[in-house]
Amino acid sequence: MPRVANRKTSAQENESFSRKSTVDHLELWREIQEAIARRAYELFEDRDRVQGHDLEDWLRAEQDILLQVSISIDDFDDKLIARASVPLSKVDDLEVQVQDQHIVICDRGPICVEDGSNGLTFKRVFHAVSLPEPVDWASAGIAFKNGVLEIVLPKLTGDDFVAAA
Repeated sequence: MPRVANRKTSAQENESFSRKSTVDHLELWREIQEAIARRAYELFEDRDRVQGHDLEDWLRAEQDILLQVSISIDDFDDKLIARASVPLSKVDDLEVQVQDQHIVICDRGPICVEDGSNGLTFKRVFHAVSLPEPVDWASAGIAFKNGVLEIVLPKLTGDDFVAAA
């Protein structure tokens, strides 16, 4: 079973990671995919069901449903540093889950955000990224400042692996 940790990114910046996720990521991903499919179909219907724009409809639906999160990973000798640009003023409604070689950033429910032309709208957050090396999730650190979620992940060394008996 993979080691899993999640971190509430609120005022409790120095708390340790907990082992139990509050979000079922597979179910959340299914919900989001269904919402994108419904929105893509609405766009198709809005064009009087003109064929040949399915990819365009899908990509537009993703933009309508998902809050865009971009992530970069810097690889140092002893650690990885992941920086995720999250266009929110606070991240209380997000969950960051770190596994041995993955990070998942997701919401705990739709998030109300400002939409330049329409006022307010609800968006979803789901971004998963594979890490180039296994990390010690229990020692990971997290901070959020100026729209950037920074996750410092110490790498596991050969001494950190335990042989299965």
